[in-house]
Amino acid sequence: MRALALLLFAATLQASEPMCGTGPENDQRILAARESVRERGGIRTLATAPAPILREGAFYIQNDETLTPAYRPFNLAGQSLVFTPSGTSAYSVQREPLRYVEPAGAELRNFQTATGPDWHYVARDLGGTFTVFGRSVTRIYVSAFNGIHLDPPAAQGGMQFDDLEAAVHRGAVLSPLMITARKPRFLEYPRVFVDEAPGLVRVTWRSSGNAPFGYDVQAELRSDGSVTYSYRSNTAMRWGAPILSAGFDPATAARTALSGVDDVLGDVTTQVPEAVRQMVNLRRVDVVRIAGSDLFAIRMRVEQAIDRTKLGDGQVLNFRATIGNTAASVDISRDTVNVVSFSSISADPNGASARIDGNVVEIYGIQPEAAVASERSLRVTTLYRPLNRIIDQATLSIPFTPAPRVTATDLSGVSQSATLPLPIAEPFVLGVFDPFAVWARLQPQFGLSNYDYDAVAMYQTYFTDMVFYAGAYSTGGNPQVNGIAPQSPFFSTAAAREPALLHMNQLAYNYSAAPETASKVMLHEFGHRWLYFFSIRENGQTSTALNPLGGHPAAYVHTPSAFPVYGPNESSTMGGGFFTRRDDGSYEAHAANQGFSWHDLYLMGLAAPEEVQPWFYLAGTNLPGAYWPPEGAVVNGERRDVQISQIIDVHGPRIPSVSLAQKKFRVLFVLVTEEGTEPTDAEVAKLNEWRTLMERNFETATGGRAKLVTTFVKPEKKRAVR
Repeated sequence: MRALALLLFAATLQASEPMCGTGPENDQRILAARESVRERGGIRTLATAPAPILREGAFYIQNDETLTPAYRPFNLAGQSLVFTPSGTSAYSVQREPLRYVEPAGAELRNFQTATGPDWHYVARDLGGTFTVFGRSVTRIYVSAFNGIHLDPPAAQGGMQFDDLEAAVHRGAVLSPLMITARKPRFLEYPRVFVDEAPGLVRVTWRSSGNAPFGYDVQAELRSDGSVTYSYRSNTAMRWGAPILSAGFDPATAARTALSGVDDVLGDVTTQVPEAVRQMVNLRRVDVVRIAGSDLFAIRMRVEQAIDRTKLGDGQVLNFRATIGNTAASVDISRDTVNVVSFSSISADPNGASARIDGNVVEIYGIQPEAAVASERSLRVTTLYRPLNRIIDQATLSIPFTPAPRVTATDLSGVSQSATLPLPIAEPFVLGVFDPFAVWARLQPQFGLSNYDYDAVAMYQTYFTDMVFYAGAYSTGGNPQVNGIAPQSPFFSTAAAREPALLHMNQLAYNYSAAPETASKVMLHEFGHRWLYFFSIRENGQTSTALNPLGGHPAAYVHTPSAFPVYGPNESSTMGGGFFTRRDDGSYEAHAANQGFSWHDLYLMGLAAPEEVQPWFYLAGTNLPGAYWPPEGAVVNGERRDVQISQIIDVHGPRIPSVSLAQKKFRVLFVLVTEEGTEPTDAEVAKLNEWRTLMERNFETATGGRAKLVTTFVKPEKKRAVR
């Protein structure tokens, strides 16, 4: 079945999400996921973990919660769940054989093509009255997120509908598989069908446009108050949440104090404008448990009510709560409130995981290890931009006691006819892949040293949460080079040598669906071993004009390949484009990003300074600050030439120089398979195809100046001398 999936993926179109997720925020998220597993006692010993295997020069290892923390894939295909009301705030649940009924009526809406401000839902008047959560309902609102709502819903934010999203969802909702507006490019929003009969309404959501993902799920409401969720066996989605919720009302929810601390008033710098100074002046911080559950709230009380009308252009108030290695934040500007939850890496406009009430900013979270008592340290900070420094802070300890009730329920594991209080939810989530844990698992068994390898490319046969935000990423690594990046205790000749760990995504998904894009992403992520972290000296000042967002050339930078890989007028796989000046003085962009530029090669130790041809960037365009321009884009901008000496002026000469620099590189390839499964022949062949492709195209892109080896040969044991 997985071999067939390889062929299906190759037929899909390239995703529109950013190709690369490399960055400090991503590194922090991996660290937080590792710590959450360690706290649960989930770190496996080498004695109990499945042993990695070596096959045809590459490594194969089975997944577990250490390698992909929080991974809980959907497991209800081919089943139905029947919920029967028990009072107004609880339901009994029964698992039954599939009760799915083929839709009889015409399609009500295709959400993939819907437009307008209310594109994400459609209202439906019912032929009778239904009682849901104690409410008499004659109209429902069916959403693109697979929900039946009792009131017009807002667009569902967040990344995955996890236990936090389920706990804080504001409106009443019934959903067999709740998702959010943050979706992978390859998932199509569903077509929806509604059928009615006396005392019954049945809603079907069907998404079947692309091979990697898709689903056919159904919710049935009856006049006796019962609800049935049904899941066709062709449901390929691995995430989403069955949920029944009457909605979370933070103003009326019961609260139990856990801890609190007063803060010194008047300790905010006068550099913050007087009109907003007291809005970031902490007065007290409290932590409370919500409704006897694992949901908690961090209440940050400031001296003056938050008044967004007093904020000027560019002024932002930031409230941040950090517990261990995880953080959540709220950014407040005149026009927007953006929330990053404890379980997300992206901002959600007006996100439900935070609330502003007068002079209180409240951030919600789910108690870690809710079944056990634990002591957690909390740090709360306020920040004011554009001053961009911490304005006030408070620290305290949270003495968590075991939560009387948890939000997330294993619906396939509860006893038949068990009665559960609202909200009832089972979040299925794609986990956070941990490249460091994979590398640590491989090293002792095969005697792998950090010093001997330049990178480890890791693919999976399953999907991780990266499908929501990037195509691949690089993390860690130190090539022991000076002169290519700002001074750092971790990235220099003085620090220990370490390989870059490359999370390359599912083996045949997205950029890995075709050889040209697979080559592009492999060379790009390997390029991050040296690139693209430098600054230049411009007009006497240190400037990041070439890479203002860090790690990648801006789309307005001319980065012609030193040696083409697939054709003429290529540009750097790291970003930028090939710009041609037109007769009218404008520039036309070509975005065939397949090789390395001359200044890339200098930073990699493969070109001398005198070989690096001058390049340029176009100031004043509207092109993005990272990656590549749209193919064929025509822009007007001021051409500003760049010389390699402008990098050397900031960072000094490269050490080691090109004459002494490494020319042969070693990259290991790893495939992580689903727990309990061995790789198929097709998967082994695909991994070998990518290994061969990377070796060949790296040598081409470097003009034969460097060689890449991806085959690992286990050294033979030496005979003891007698």
